[in-house]
Amino acid sequence: MLYQYRKDYEKVTMGLLSLIDNLDNMDLVEQQLNWYVENDDHHLWLYRDPNNNWTGLVGTEERQGQLLIHQIICTPGEHKQNTYNQMLNELNEAYPKLKIVASLANRRICLEWENQLRE
Repeated sequence: MLYQYRKDYEKVTMGLLSLIDNLDNMDLVEQQLNWYVENDDHHLWLYRDPNNNWTGLVGTEERQGQLLIHQIICTPGEHKQNTYNQMLNELNEAYPKLKIVASLANRRICLEWENQLRE
């Protein structure tokens, strides 16, 4: 289940953000977190698996009728595409009027999700 970022999720969020390849130190992780927190159109969502563990994160931006996926990550060992699909399904339900699109880095994940929707 997706949960929108709150201040009391800060440590979990920073831990998940640190899994992103180019965020290799905590200063960069903190800058990324602030980028989401300080902009009204940017949102962070944390994903809890059925065992109640934090296992994923999605960073989004609302713009021009679209929901742009900037980041989507899972903890190591997760069934990643299944978890990505679940997160994207929940975002699709939360934003039914917005078209979900991906940044270049997340294009493959979103294409596989779209293919799953067509099946």
